[in-house]
Amino acid sequence: MTLMQDRRSNSEDTFREKFAVYAPRPFVRYFRKRYERDRDRYHNLEKTLVSSRLPVTVPRYLAIATFYPLVFLPLYIMFSYSVAKVLGYYYASYTGGLSFLPVDIVSYREIPIRLSFQKPDVFVFELIVLTAMTALLFILSRLAILYYPRLILVQRRSKIESTLPHVVNIMLGMSKGGASLLEIIKTIAEERSITGEVGKEFSIIYREVSVFHRDLISAMRFVSNTTPSSKLSEFLEDMIGVVEGGGKVSEFLEFKSSHFIEERERYYEIFINTLEIFGEVYVAMFVVAPLFSLIVFILLGMMGGAESSFSKLIVYGYIPIGAVMFIWLINSMMKREEGGWVERVATPLFIGAKIISVDRVSGYRSKGRLARLLKRLKSDLKKIFNIDLILRNPHYTLAATIPAALLFSAIAFGKLRIETLLVAVLLIVAIPYTILYEIRIVKLRKMENELPDLLKQLGSLNESGLTLVNALKVLSMSDLGALTREISNIRKDIEWGRLATEAFLRFEERVGSPVVGKVISILVKALEATDNVKAAIFTAATDAEMFLEFRKRVANEMFVYTVIVYVTFYVFLFTIVILNQNFIKVFSNISVPQSVSGVYFASLNVSETTTLFYHASLLNGLFSGLVAGVMGSGSLRSGIKHSIFMVVSALLVFVYFVGVGF
Repeated sequence: MTLMQDRRSNSEDTFREKFAVYAPRPFVRYFRKRYERDRDRYHNLEKTLVSSRLPVTVPRYLAIATFYPLVFLPLYIMFSYSVAKVLGYYYASYTGGLSFLPVDIVSYREIPIRLSFQKPDVFVFELIVLTAMTALLFILSRLAILYYPRLILVQRRSKIESTLPHVVNIMLGMSKGGASLLEIIKTIAEERSITGEVGKEFSIIYREVSVFHRDLISAMRFVSNTTPSSKLSEFLEDMIGVVEGGGKVSEFLEFKSSHFIEERERYYEIFINTLEIFGEVYVAMFVVAPLFSLIVFILLGMMGGAESSFSKLIVYGYIPIGAVMFIWLINSMMKREEGGWVERVATPLFIGAKIISVDRVSGYRSKGRLARLLKRLKSDLKKIFNIDLILRNPHYTLAATIPAALLFSAIAFGKLRIETLLVAVLLIVAIPYTILYEIRIVKLRKMENELPDLLKQLGSLNESGLTLVNALKVLSMSDLGALTREISNIRKDIEWGRLATEAFLRFEERVGSPVVGKVISILVKALEATDNVKAAIFTAATDAEMFLEFRKRVANEMFVYTVIVYVTFYVFLFTIVILNQNFIKVFSNISVPQSVSGVYFASLNVSETTTLFYHASLLNGLFSGLVAGVMGSGSLRSGIKHSIFMVVSALLVFVYFVGVGF
């Protein structure tokens, strides 16, 4: 299937949406009657369902919200019964009512049901708890289902407002190319892979016009009144005013594009400041606080407190769970950049060909035998292993590294400490993946950073009178850095008979970058509208330049916090080692009276405490590395290299300086 066929099949499914959740018809009929009797009562739910764009009616959704809690009612009753028996036992013990039980019954689990009837107050208490707990679970589950559309609404609002500036740039490129407003709206609605939730809103506009035969102004006003995003609502209302007043849509879109650029600048400032605060919070809560708490609980343990249980809770509970929640919070703040028109990967086709004769240019020097041999070897390796495909999908390495890690574990199990074995497994699995991922990221960054300059050159050549194809031919003859090969491939695709739009789509598919995907979306839509794509090219260059500038600013600002994460981890590691070597071990060898002035002193289990510190260092290194990647690069995968470095550092320090051994 070709790219164009893929896009046509995607566009055919644009308006086909289903809410595939079963609801019994008697329930639906019952709630339909209630809804028709009192529509005002369900006005808020109806408004939320419309704004969330869930394809389900109010009566059907009410039926769903009632039916599924009833399905789970037996589970609620069993859980409530268990809770009632526990609380009944404690109620009986509190009121002194356990004397009626046999002597051999020492737990609430052993109390037969018949014995509850011998104490009417206990039975009534358990019945009340059972009924109240069951009703509470039923009501909460029903409310959770009814609240679900509101969650969808909030998510959609965020996605719409993050995608809208890019969609406005696509509309601007098409408008300057001469496309009508309805055609622009239809295109935005069809290209959901690029326009996201904004495309879904525009699909409502196009559906109202094409299916229900409403005029364009009424359709836009309907979406403006029902969209969850106030920003999109304001944009549509302003567009309605321009259309009704006979203004130029292209000028309005150009103004809005500039306005969104200024607005995004303000958002970037707030976002960077927020990240800085989160960086300080992480250092305080997940590096300093666990270290301080471990020291306190160890001292309490030496005085007879519950050191072991609380220390284990911090190491195995607070550090990993807190770090995971923190990473999720930072990740949810990052605006996901959508990329790619299709999800297929373009697989290169290798054609063997032999050059019979070559007209050499004067002064040309052929490469040496070794250089030709290396080039041929590289080409053969690409044919065998498809290096480009592996670089594009580093997770393919897991198919080899996971079995290798399992084999190593089977061989080394019992010969190495479990911590060393787990670190070795991490290295076997993560190092190949990380190397390939970082190579790909470096390659993508080079292409993305050179993209705005390429577009400006392309726009200047187009402005001087060259067609886009001729401009590409001129550019392919010059040195464009990392993009030279790709521009040459675009030119070849066009020369071999492909449409310019399809050649650009293949370029985006080969690269697989979200920045390139957004640029291509603007160019392709402009090319489909007109041959005059000068405005679209400059718009795409501005869009890419703005995003790259933001990413560079975030990286520069957060580099300091990446360094801080490293410094705090090594301070944590250094403190743990000093505490273990100069305090724990020394104090454990000193003979101290069990009680001095009424204070009880207990001897420490040095081996257990050292192991606890070891695990704390490994876990802190693992999660601190991931946090450094998320905050510094906006990607969890970028943090794997930091995690590897920190975990290996903790392992080597404890093996060679503490003496835990391999």
